[in-house]
Amino acid sequence: MNTRDFTELLKGCRPVKDRDGNIVVQSIMNMQIVCLTTDKEYSLDTRFANPLTSLQAGNSSYGQISFANRENKEVIVPTQMAVMTKQSAQNHGMIKAGYIDKSANVTYHDAGCIQGGQTGYFRGTQEFRMIPVSMREMLFDSIGQSGSYNRIYPAINKLGQDTQSGAGNYLNVYFEKYDKKLEQFIAHFERPRDLIGIIVLIDGEIVAVDKFPSFTYAEQVWDLMIRDCYGSLAIISELKHKSSSLEFTKSYEDVKKAHQENVIDMLEKALKKTKKSMTDSVQEKIQELLEMTFDCTLDTEGQSTSRTAPKSYVLKAEGYIGQVITENEYNHLVSIVKRERFDPNALREVNELRKKARKQEKFTL
Repeated sequence: MNTRDFTELLKGCRPVKDRDGNIVVQSIMNMQIVCLTTDKEYSLDTRFANPLTSLQAGNSSYGQISFANRENKEVIVPTQMAVMTKQSAQNHGMIKAGYIDKSANVTYHDAGCIQGGQTGYFRGTQEFRMIPVSMREMLFDSIGQSGSYNRIYPAINKLGQDTQSGAGNYLNVYFEKYDKKLEQFIAHFERPRDLIGIIVLIDGEIVAVDKFPSFTYAEQVWDLMIRDCYGSLAIISELKHKSSSLEFTKSYEDVKKAHQENVIDMLEKALKKTKKSMTDSVQEKIQELLEMTFDCTLDTEGQSTSRTAPKSYVLKAEGYIGQVITENEYNHLVSIVKRERFDPNALREVNELRKKARKQEKFTL
């Protein structure tokens, strides 16, 4: 086992900013998204094929997924991609991301069923969806653990409870209930040019981080990530009657009290003040993660036999869990989620003690 710092996992990345240097924060209800970008030289656009069109999935046993790569390019399988087919077969999902070499076939035996009592195996399908991000913690925890075809059922059950969809062991029930709402959800967010990653916040706390292999890859998976993955967070938020903070309204009232100007000028000042406040808040939360170090354990299931192929590692830190697919210290894909029961205030207390410890002089006589 080795370790990885958060700064190393996202090296080369930076938040997208506006012309005034403010971090661009997109919001819906109590959920915020911060997009990451990088220099073009760090976006490997020509290396990897589109995972949604280059792969064909099949299986011959419950609890496994086989991918056939039809392209003469490598493929990074997105984090926890699912097969949801119209064939007379049981839907299955991955518990992690994966790597498929050029024109290769790989079987993952640690996949899981996501459709309860449905029977049958699927063949040569590209009917892919993404498992909701609110399920990621439980699935990441199962990497490397003994289990069988039903390893994903507990996470689907919890999703059904959290979203009041009564999904049981059937992920399709959740999607059938909320697909129309999730389609509308996509429209709330705009994919910036040169996107390489996403940071998701709920109630001002970072709950998920994704880094992609390239700008092209990010464009390919954007709609599914926003709709299938992050959409569940907005649905849960809505059911809890959460709403977005009224920062702009508060800023406008403060400006209005301090300045007797025309409305347009006051609105402009309030907008600048709001953007500055949101930037400061997001920077503070990201800075806290920069202090974090992850234990890094090799994931052997489904790994390529090639010594030069990218490797998958499970990441664990206090309150966070995830995965990185890396090659010669170059991180192609990073996926991290906050554990639901973790209180970030505990991390803040630890970081504060660490800062004080660094300032202390060494003992001497």
